[in-house]
Amino acid sequence: MYYGYNDNKELIVADQEFIKLLEYSSFDELNRANILKAVTFEKNRISIALENRYIDADFIDTKLDSSILGSFYLVELKNVSKGKSNEDKSKFKTDLQLIYLDVKKISKDIGLSIEDYKLYIDSFIDQSIIDEKRLIEGNDKVIKNLSNLAVTLKIPEINRLLLKIQKLSHRERMPLIDEYYSKLALITMERPDDEEIDELFLEDDLQENPEEVLNTRFTDLLNKAETSNKNREEDFEDFITEVHTPTVIKPQNSIKEIKLDSVSPLPISYDPQVAADELNLPVELIEEFVEDFIEQAHQDKDHLLTSYYQKDMDNIHELGHKLKGAASNLRINELADILEEIQFCTEHSKLEELIIKYWGHFLSLEDYMKQLNNK
Repeated sequence: MYYGYNDNKELIVADQEFIKLLEYSSFDELNRANILKAVTFEKNRISIALENRYIDADFIDTKLDSSILGSFYLVELKNVSKGKSNEDKSKFKTDLQLIYLDVKKISKDIGLSIEDYKLYIDSFIDQSIIDEKRLIEGNDKVIKNLSNLAVTLKIPEINRLLLKIQKLSHRERMPLIDEYYSKLALITMERPDDEEIDELFLEDDLQENPEEVLNTRFTDLLNKAETSNKNREEDFEDFITEVHTPTVIKPQNSIKEIKLDSVSPLPISYDPQVAADELNLPVELIEEFVEDFIEQAHQDKDHLLTSYYQKDMDNIHELGHKLKGAASNLRINELADILEEIQFCTEHSKLEELIIKYWGHFLSLEDYMKQLNNK
């Protein structure tokens, strides 16, 4: 079994045995998990420290030169052994910072009254509590719904965390899910002054027992949710419907609406066999990865548009980076190039043209894969 990486410490290839060894389902999933950060070398042994276990093996590290890939290193694993990790995972890692929401500004930006915005924030927290079991079970639809709501309600810290959770395998998600619920307990809509912040974060109990303090706050949220959720359930269902119905996503102020349904396909030059040859992987595996990419792009479409309408450049850059990485790995060059432009675009006025161009190339890729599957 083997994997390969370049001088930038980026994973560029892995065979199916290596992917299965780490309990991932695809190269794309393995790559998104930044697994190379868990790899260490010592003499003639390689160690991979995972969430609750480790992998050790002998290895042969060979530097290769390719006219296409450039210089890269191919690591072959032999005599693999596995075991449970003894590392203490109980350490509390959550960043103890309040998440302050400027209610007046945000409610104006998204066209809600202050009262309605506060209502929806409370309901978002309630919904998160209701969905805890499904989050733990690895329900990607729940993650997507909560992420869409976090984008719409303009809570970028929460949305970024949900996007990280979505990128990981179900096995690797638990620490971040714990962090997600801890961060919910740190949301505030009242601006604390400096003295209040000092009192909150310098008190002995929080310094010595941060997890206990946050658990108490989360319990308060849970009790509040149980008593108030019935009164808000019908209104929040209406709100969720609005958020997840693309036809009612509306741009704010003078931003022009982008109608991706009317975008015409733009030519794309792509051959999965070329990517398979470059990466030394079966073409069937490349085609499967492309289908996963197409599905992911459809899931992220509303995220991208909503972020564009709300001028949330940070989220646009993160989505562009995520999709660009997948397109680049699969050698879908036209999409990788335009997504890189979206990732690093700093002028909101240029995004409309870039998004339309991206979607035009994407439609051609999707049409090509449909024709390929029908052969």
